[in-house]
Amino acid sequence: MKKLVGPVLLFAVLASVPLYVKMGYTLQIFVITFLYASWASAWNVIGGFAGQLALGNGLYIGIGAYVMAALFKFNGISPWIGMLIAGLIAGILSVVFSFPCFRLRGIYYALSTACFLQVVRTILTEEDYILGYKTGGAMGIKLGWEGGFLNMQFEKMSGYFYMALGLLIFCLLVSYVVEHSRMGYYLKAINTNQDAAAALGVNVMRYKLYAQFISAFLTAVGGAMYAALLQFVEPNTVLAYNLSTMIVLLVVVGGRGTLWGPVFGAFLMVPLDQVLRAKLGGSIAGLSTIIYGVVLMIVVMFLPAGLFPSFAKGFAAFRNKSSGSR
Repeated sequence: MKKLVGPVLLFAVLASVPLYVKMGYTLQIFVITFLYASWASAWNVIGGFAGQLALGNGLYIGIGAYVMAALFKFNGISPWIGMLIAGLIAGILSVVFSFPCFRLRGIYYALSTACFLQVVRTILTEEDYILGYKTGGAMGIKLGWEGGFLNMQFEKMSGYFYMALGLLIFCLLVSYVVEHSRMGYYLKAINTNQDAAAALGVNVMRYKLYAQFISAFLTAVGGAMYAALLQFVEPNTVLAYNLSTMIVLLVVVGGRGTLWGPVFGAFLMVPLDQVLRAKLGGSIAGLSTIIYGVVLMIVVMFLPAGLFPSFAKGFAAFRNKSSGSR
């Protein structure tokens, strides 16, 4: 129970933010941060626990966004239902994509995931209709404003704030359950030594596919929420390479394979990116990318386990020292 006190207090403080922060732009930064933290936590299931370096997880953001948008605009299906359908479709497609790709290892697997992203992005850019739905090609889909909770359209940014915060909490709960389950132990064994895990009786392919399905489902649900926030879906936005690379970077910086590392990385890097883009994006283009590169090099060189494990060890040492001096 003591381990729950910290997270409960953290999310209670976050939930109170809209009560005293009224600026829509500030709340939007929180929303984007929550979404990236959710995507990073979802990626961590396959990329952290299982150790599979997927570079194309942004694909499932795009699938979630397009499926939800198409179902809402052309079939009148509520985005709350549409995002679950999108998650299931993304999960099934991820299993189909990953089954042959998991036979590859290292950089070859990573490149294969990036290739799938490029293929889907090209199809959505070139084709105006897919499976009978007008996707608009490069022009994308513009969601009409209906308003209301059932349509996932809020007049105030606080509505999107609580929606994204709820997704982050859910992703963390799923990650916690996976990490402390038999599946989590199998994934960590696969991460450590895949051949040894297989020799001990672990069905490597099955558990990697389980992890990929969970990761894709959660990522697609976040993609659907992202589309609801933007009210517009097009390939260069929801299928951009920078989304996938940003997700991986947040996990590596925060702490790959840890529960809180992806969240720590997102809360550190995403607000910095948003502020730099707003303040200096017009005068110093690419500055945020340069800063990301520098931070990544520093972390890889000096803190290869990520910032959060080092922070947690330092905090524990400080607490033990403080309690010992009393």
